[in-house]
Amino acid sequence: MSDALTALRSALAPKAGMRRIPFPLESYEHPSLPLSAKRLINLMAEQQPADARTAAALVSTPTLQVWDAAAGGSGAIGTGPILAMNDEMPGRIYIVSGSHFYRLSFPLAGGVTVEDLGSVGTADSGTGTWNSFVTIAAGPTAAVVCVAPRAYTCGHDVGDPLNLITDPDFPGATSVAYCDGYFCFSATGNTSMWFISELLDPSSFAALDFVFSDAVPNVVRRVINHRGQIWTLGEGGFEVWYDAGKADFPFRRASGGVIPIGTNSPMSVCKADQSVWWLGMDGLVWRSEGYAPKRVSTYAIEAVIGPSITGLHALTHPYRGHWFYCLTTAGGRTLAYDVTTGTWHERSTSTDGNGPWQAATAAADNNSIHLLGDRTTGMLYTLSMWNTDAGVTIMRQATLPTIWAATNRGFCARLEIEMESGGAQSPGPVTLEWSDDGARTWKAPRTMSAGVPGDYTHRVYTTRLGSFRQRTFRITTHGGVVRYYAVDADLSVHPQAGG
Repeated sequence: MSDALTALRSALAPKAGMRRIPFPLESYEHPSLPLSAKRLINLMAEQQPADARTAAALVSTPTLQVWDAAAGGSGAIGTGPILAMNDEMPGRIYIVSGSHFYRLSFPLAGGVTVEDLGSVGTADSGTGTWNSFVTIAAGPTAAVVCVAPRAYTCGHDVGDPLNLITDPDFPGATSVAYCDGYFCFSATGNTSMWFISELLDPSSFAALDFVFSDAVPNVVRRVINHRGQIWTLGEGGFEVWYDAGKADFPFRRASGGVIPIGTNSPMSVCKADQSVWWLGMDGLVWRSEGYAPKRVSTYAIEAVIGPSITGLHALTHPYRGHWFYCLTTAGGRTLAYDVTTGTWHERSTSTDGNGPWQAATAAADNNSIHLLGDRTTGMLYTLSMWNTDAGVTIMRQATLPTIWAATNRGFCARLEIEMESGGAQSPGPVTLEWSDDGARTWKAPRTMSAGVPGDYTHRVYTTRLGSFRQRTFRITTHGGVVRYYAVDADLSVHPQAGG
């Protein structure tokens, strides 16, 4: 027999045996699902050392647990929702819950004092959703909360009252930030103007202490402090200003400090990993690198965000070496970008994966206890790896990349999920679904056991999964802490199967 004929028969023979199949490390749900339907819900990728069992694993996202140290041990601060949190003053966290302003004081000896400082009303600057949000700033002498168009201030000591700013030279504001002794405010209306308080005195203003961020045609919606500079955030772009100590107006625009990508969602702007993050007017998610913008969203993520990009909110938080930027879309999906891995996943406080993550704001106390505020109630949470999220037994799901048999027909005799089993927080049953029409419809799920606590050698598998030309697998658990290492399948491709 010739070598050529042997090689040909080998190429045409069915290919069989267990092999690892594509593993999702990000959410990339393209509008054309057969192209890519990858989706991670309450799961995220985590890189592993070169000598680990796998180069990357899928692990559970952290979950929201009620903060036991809050008022009465219930975790509730006011009626909610938690609209704003600020941790700039060591030993203090300021919170707006519903229409009330709260001060949480953390003495060095331990414990916490929670004070309801009174009502601040609701934001209404007369420009719709653009400025209907709440911001808080803290300096060394006082804190200021801006509930457009009003602003209030208080000292940091327990018992210090909250006072409305009534200086006749205070024109009303839409946001506040502290920088270098000054409280800085964005002005109301469709203007690029912003202004400052007197030095270290948020209750006193001079009529001429204002300036315009007009390097590009702009409407400033918010001001923030980033790395000791004031960033003015507008529709036309961002500008960076620093304290130059000038007598007329202390701040000057930094050289090169103009970013020509603005936002119409000022509360999508957050800080993490030494960068500013935001949702742009173009529907893309950006981060700053110095004064330059860098796109971090993908085509698929931008399609999920969709055309409704006004008034969206985001938060950032760290957890075990990761930093996350979490943006909730108008459609109610929370998209989370992992700064460490550069990949996206989704969060959802639900049993079916529909609906947003319950956290809406975040802050940290002086002991680095990271607190997150609820988007509908007054609950405060900490993060942990646990079976429930805000009391809900959540769904964790991974939709794998599609397997293609090209013009041939493929067969799957067995599929095994390599995962941690037998742990105290076992995820319980694992269900496997598959689609042969490009992730549009799904076959009835197969249920597999992940083992009982202590059964560390349990294998999670199922058999006789039929034939396909294209196939997409989806793995689901509810509750528990999940760690997936890989998915192996016994696949064979028959070039002459036809049909």
